[in-house]
Amino acid sequence: MTALVIIGIIVGIIVFIYVGYYLWSSAMDRYDYNIFNLGVIIRGLLSLGCVFLSLAMLNEEDSESGLVFIAVAVLLWIWTFIVTLIRTNIFIALFSIVYQFIAILFVNSAIKRILN
Repeated sequence: MTALVIIGIIVGIIVFIYVGYYLWSSAMDRYDYNIFNLGVIIRGLLSLGCVFLSLAMLNEEDSESGLVFIAVAVLLWIWTFIVTLIRTNIFIALFSIVYQFIAILFVNSAIKRILN
């Protein structure tokens, strides 16, 4: 049973990577739009900063500031979704949000490694 779980995880990762490549390549071929462009990266890093600041303010008396930062982070991701939707189609826009978020986590990790 453990072997089936491991094989399933490996197949799931391969399918996930293939779907991400398909989204990126179809957006580039059909619409000449990179779903991982600099604007997406900047908005994503800003949203991660907003989430970090909201978590830092959890124990503060002014809890509304944390909600404002969460709202700004959500607005940044809605902005990213709308830009992707305008430049491509709804299918690419919906599924690329997940891949854009994962790309932002990789970029954030790379920036941390470079700064250390």
